Amino acid sequence: MEDKKNLWQKIHSVMKDVEYLQKDDQIEFGKTKYKAISEEKVTSTVRDSLIKHGLVIIPIDQQHFKDDVLTTVNTKYKIVDIDTGESEIIVSSGTGVDTQDKGVGKAMTYSYKYMLLRTFAIPTGEDPDKISSDEWDEKLNKADGKKGGKAPAGKKNTAPASENGNNSSQGQGNNPGQCSDCSIEIPQAVQSYSMNYYGKPLCKDCQKKHGKIK
Repeated sequence: MEDKKNLWQKIHSVMKDVEYLQKDDQIEFGKTKYKAISEEKVTSTVRDSLIKHGLVIIPIDQQHFKDDVLTTVNTKYKIVDIDTGESEIIVSSGTGVDTQDKGVGKAMTYSYKYMLLRTFAIPTGEDPDKISSDEWDEKLNKADGKKGGKAPAGKKNTAPASENGNNSSQGQGNNPGQCSDCSIEIPQAVQSYSMNYYGKPLCKDCQKKHGKIK
């Protein structure tokens, strides 16, 4: 008779079941295009393994706040082994952009998706640290040089640093576009990062104004 697994062994079993998830969603906004992985794919795939191994994940505490159109949700989840009653707390955060009343829902979806991806160490092909901050700066300086002018006063030619495993370049090129707030040129990858969080292309300084980049 097989020995019963404890909570940590079951988490390990889920990690073995779900070794990789391929991006399945194409995000397009104007000239900005990049691939992402949907919450539906992550949840449905991990859910099957959770049921198989007798694990339940439920939200037990949540705080959210809104800055302009950006809503941030900080959530505590509890993962429970239904056979032994063992449990552990998992924390995750998410952001959602919406001008109406769906910001919290979007942020909760983002938080839950990345909680699953990080808890079970599921790779998706995203690599936010692939391009360093210095390289972003160099790319923007070159883009500004090609434009033949300087950025508006108070604007630095910088781009967002990677943040806690969230989307950034995702393999995009350096086709420049414009920041929707200040109109300076920004690379395609920066647009993709900004679109994922704010719903519009923003340079690093303008992202700071929206409260995400510190």
